[in-house]
Amino acid sequence: MPPEIISDQLARLRPLDLGDVDEWMAGEDDEQIRWFEFPGSATRHNVVDAIRKWVHSWRTRGPVRHWAVCEPTTDHILGGVKARDLGGGEVNLSYVVFPWARRRGIATKAAELALAHAAKEMGARTAIIKVLEGNQASLSVARRLGAVESRREPSGGGGVFIVLRRDLVGERLTQRATSQPGGSTQSECVHP
Repeated sequence: MPPEIISDQLARLRPLDLGDVDEWMAGEDDEQIRWFEFPGSATRHNVVDAIRKWVHSWRTRGPVRHWAVCEPTTDHILGGVKARDLGGGEVNLSYVVFPWARRRGIATKAAELALAHAAKEMGARTAIIKVLEGNQASLSVARRLGAVESRREPSGGGGVFIVLRRDLVGERLTQRATSQPGGSTQSECVHP
């Protein structure tokens, strides 16, 4: 299965490849480390390993679709978005925007594009988004997507997740995006 490249005027989603390691690592900051409950900065080895796993999942039609969120004209990486199949028609959605690209609507647009793909290509009917209490920026993105709180649960790092659900059935998710084959969170993020 060729990886999907999904484009919109605000963001271009494409699978990461090993040529993106340095740019991906440059995007990490204290906010990302805090809200994903990482023990510290990612090592190069862990980033390489994570990208290899994401590439493998694309190639084998595995459960994870992870994209770099890029500036549409320069392909400069602005962050990432991931849909992970949980089974039963559910996907876990996670997103991150690097410091220089925050507060511009990029996370919301990237998440909309990823959810459209998850509904169409992965058979997803529901998206699950887990946000640590206090992470108002991510909570705002989830709410702009139409997700509603369904419960709270402990996180692995001692915090509390607000768990939100978004119904993907019967809604028009594609908007003005175009999808082309080709190209080079909470869960499974790039860390030790």
